Parts: sequence; C-alpha cells; structure tokens
Amino acid sequence: MTRVIKRLACLALTGLLLWPAYAGQAEALGLHDTGVQVKALKQRLFDLGYMLSVSKASDSYTQDTAEVVRAFQKANGLPETGEADAATMAALHSPQAVKAPLPEDRPRYNTQPDTVISFPLDLPLRDEQGFLLDAGEPFIYNDREAGVWLYLSQSTQVRIIRHYQAKGQLEWFEAYVSYKEGSMPRSLASKKDGEIFQSPLKMLEDHPDIVLAITDDFYRYREQNRQHTGVVVREGVVKSEHTYAQDRSRIPSLEVLALFGDGRLKTFASDAHTGQEYLAMGVTDTWAFGPALVQEGEVPRYFYSKDYRSYREPRCALGMIAPGSYCALVITGRKEGSKGAYFGWMAEKMKEMGATEALNLDGGGTAAIVFMGEILNHSEQNQNSRAESGMIGFPAK
Repeated sequence: MTRVIKRLACLALTGLLLWPAYAGQAEALGLHDTGVQVKALKQRLFDLGYMLSVSKASDSYTQDTAEVVRAFQKANGLPETGEADAATMAALHSPQAVKAPLPEDRPRYNTQPDTVISFPLDLPLRDEQGFLLDAGEPFIYNDREAGVWLYLSQSTQVRIIRHYQAKGQLEWFEAYVSYKEGSMPRSLASKKDGEIFQSPLKMLEDHPDIVLAITDDFYRYREQNRQHTGVVVREGVVKSEHTYAQDRSRIPSLEVLALFGDGRLKTFASDAHTGQEYLAMGVTDTWAFGPALVQEGEVPRYFYSKDYRSYREPRCALGMIAPGSYCALVITGRKEGSKGAYFGWMAEKMKEMGATEALNLDGGGTAAIVFMGEILNHSEQNQNSRAESGMIGFPAK
C-alpha cells in the first residue's frame, strides 16, 4: 500500500512539473471531446501499446478511448476514471510510464543467422579494448567470400559481418564502429550540398578518410519532389523544417535521429523540436526518416501493433550502443535469396546488436553499405548503385 501511495505522489508531482507542456489543455479530456489533443492522446496510448492502431483513428474521445485510458490508469496505479486528467497526462509522458503487455498474437521474428561467423584469429597486438597497440598502419581485412571485413587502428575499430538465413530468405550486414575518444559519425553530401545526386562511390571520392558509409535519410529527394522533409540539420546548419505532426502510421514517419556534439544519438518525434531548438540542445546533425526502431534500450510497443505488420524491403538503419560506439544494419532484398525485412524484425535485430537508440533510414534500392571504397551489398562485378544526396560516414580518426 505504501508503495502505491508513493507512486501516486510521484506521479502527482510529475503532473505539476509537466503541466506547462499541456497548457493548451485547460481541463481533463473525456467523452465527446474532439480535436488535436485527443489525437495526440491516442498517439501516445498507441506508442505505449494500449491502442492497437492509429492509422484510422479519429479525433473524437469515444467510449473505446475511455476504456483504453482506464487500462492505462490501472496499470500505472491511477484512479480508473477513463478521463485524461493532469495526473494521467503526466504519467503518459513520464519515462516511468508502464507499457501495455505485449500482445499474445504479436509476430515472432527469427533474427538468428544460419551460421555463426568467426573473425580471423591472427590479429595484430591489441589493447584490452581491441584497438591496435602499434601506431603504424591500420590493419585491414577484407574477405567477401566469408562475409567478414575489419578495420583496426589505435583509435578506430570497424567490424562488419554478412549473415544469411535460408528459411527466412534473408541476407543482412551488421556493422559495429568504436572510437577510442573524440570521434563520431558525420554527414556527407553529394555535389552542390546534395542538390546534385551522386552514386555512393563517386560521392566518397571527396571523403578519403571515410572507412564505412551507409545511406542517410535522402531528404533532398523529398525536398525536390515537394514532400515533407522532416527537421534536418547538417553540420550545425538547419537545412529543412518541413515536417508534420507525429504520426507513426505514416511511412516514413519523419522521426528524427539526432547526433549530439558529445557523440550521443537520440531519437525524437517528428515534431518534437525545431531546427534551432536542436542546435540549442547541442545537436550537430539530424536525420529524419523513421520509424524509430529502438528508444531508451527498448523496441517500441507499436511495432507489435497492426499498423506495423507491413511488408518486406531492403532497409538501412543506424543506432548507438553508447557515445563513441555505434551499430548499423543493412538488409538486402528484391533478389533471389533475400526478400528484405519487416520493421519489427529490424527493430529486434538492432536491439540484439546492442543499440539503445536506433532509426530506420532510407531503404529500397537506395540502401547501401560501403567499406573502404566497395559497396558490400552489391556484387564485386556490379558496383553501381542508385544516386543519392548524402550518406552517413564513419571516419578513420
């Protein structure tokens, strides 16, 4: 009982602290209310797994909405009124919000490869963190047949493994990058600051220090086609802010992966901040695509909803394990032996790889992973790839 009282007191205090965020909501939301606040409420309940779909959700507070709110209130130790009052709204947006149980009929994804790939044993001398001890030339290992690629220096580690799953008809590349200190991924642009698209290999000719590069959000394509671009920041400059209200049923949802000056990566809702707000927070770059695959170390509940039981495609994602330690995932598709992946599979795989934050980037025929001037998800005989406006590069420090 004492524990429940303490939780309620904590939520009430949180409600007082967070109330300014809901300044436009003067009273509790309840039956027969309508408007954008109701839609935002449903979106958050969807995020936490209490609603199974928002793809056709109305802006009306119905009896069904009240029942879902009651379920949330019960799970979070709140009075089960069915109204979204200040305490309920604070609990909904609290990092401590209790999520709905995973649905019993959720998809079950097999993320395991058929064969475990081993790295070569005859590596140069390294320290306890795996970085080279010798200050000489970096160690580079490239075995396309085995599906293993390595780059090791005193300050940088890049490890890439190609995996197969015959039953699932799936091929994917897992990449891990670690820096000893003071380095992080960076934005690369094609000619004329991304206005003229280039193939990945041509683009990388102007960035000889890049060891690994993957496809980014390709926001210039949406810009040129008069589509919403999302909030895009590149190297401390706001490039675009043409986004829309958070709606994870959209593909792409234009959620944001933000890179901070200290090497952190964090995902945000599509309309969480303006470009200037990101800069004020210490963000140097943002990539807008989505959906977010991992947030605060968890696969978001909405991947187990009806809205995300979608289709298989070639895909690309970037995640952070910890500041200075990153992982990337590129999945091939539209070819014999690999049909591509579902978002849910991708999210579970990124978490399995150790990502605490991760975002889905542009995929389809654009998805590319380049190591030391070679596109790994294309054959050696065919290194052509769709022209792009930019990539995310990992430099050799």
